[in-house]
Amino acid sequence: MNLLFQYRVCILAVVSLICTFQAPSLSSATENDPDSWAFHLAPYAWLSGQSGSVATQPGLPTADIDVNFYDDVLGNIKGAFMLLGEARKGSFGISSDVVYTDIESDSATPGQVFTTLSSRTTSWIVSASGFYRFLNKGNAYVDGLVGARYWSVDSELALHGGPAGYYSIDNREHWIDPIVGFRGFSMIGDSNFFASGFVFLGGFGVGSDFMWDVNLNLGYQWTESISTTIGYRYLDVDYEDGDFLYDVYQDGVVLGFSYRF
Repeated sequence: MNLLFQYRVCILAVVSLICTFQAPSLSSATENDPDSWAFHLAPYAWLSGQSGSVATQPGLPTADIDVNFYDDVLGNIKGAFMLLGEARKGSFGISSDVVYTDIESDSATPGQVFTTLSSRTTSWIVSASGFYRFLNKGNAYVDGLVGARYWSVDSELALHGGPAGYYSIDNREHWIDPIVGFRGFSMIGDSNFFASGFVFLGGFGVGSDFMWDVNLNLGYQWTESISTTIGYRYLDVDYEDGDFLYDVYQDGVVLGFSYRF
């Protein structure tokens, strides 16, 4: 994807987050004592498709992945786990996000030696960051975040379905990306509905060449401590090291449950 286009999309998302910042009446669900710690746990399900290119080592071709969320994502997800956590005191805090996915896909190959190329990608994405709440008005806020994202990607490519039998190769790569970003939250008028989201940029050639991660949600505050959300997340990463290539984006619906204490 064109790099200039990526930057424009990220800037637009940041502007959208800041534009949701309003000043409705103060809600007890978002009011915190600045002298005490506030904690937030949010398990969530990211029903994401996956598209892009993956290569492991010489001997196998680059595999084009195209797992469409709307058509076949549930049949291709072999496992998934997601959890977000946060601790904050006053305007400062720390947050973490853990994402585990195991996605498999098949595609036809030209020729008769092998007929099918299978790709299975198992990934851990663990983010940790510190944040500062630089806009806070009523029950709306915007945070700035700086941190790191750890990637562990196990990519297996296999050729099979022909007279040559079965041939596969597996490679695991680890890297760390610096990340910077914004996130925002705002109640919608005097209702219990709210809008939230985040934008992260990372990599910058330190780990991956470039990474960006955008999420927008619509939520409902059931009690002072409990809320649920539905939204959309898009994550794009371009990493290459020698013969290993992981140029992939994941996107799809996010369903979340949030508990604050």
